[in-house]
Amino acid sequence: MEQSYLSYLREQIVKQYKNYPTGCGGSFGELLCWEIHINNLNFVELASKWGISIPTLGELIKDHCDRLQNNPKVKH
Repeated sequence: MEQSYLSYLREQIVKQYKNYPTGCGGSFGELLCWEIHINNLNFVELASKWGISIPTLGELIKDHCDRLQNNPKVKH
């Protein structure tokens, strides 16, 4: 299966932090949260730092939040 564009972007962002660790962990979610909550970057600044558009950053954030959702559980 071909990798999605968002997966590709996440992978590229994580790779580029390998030589510049934040101390927060190395997953995409940890890096995203560190940049926003600890490094205090707003969305415009973060999109610029990562070299992507603000709408693309929004898609990455939405994708990250979607991945935090619990799996559905049918109540019988």
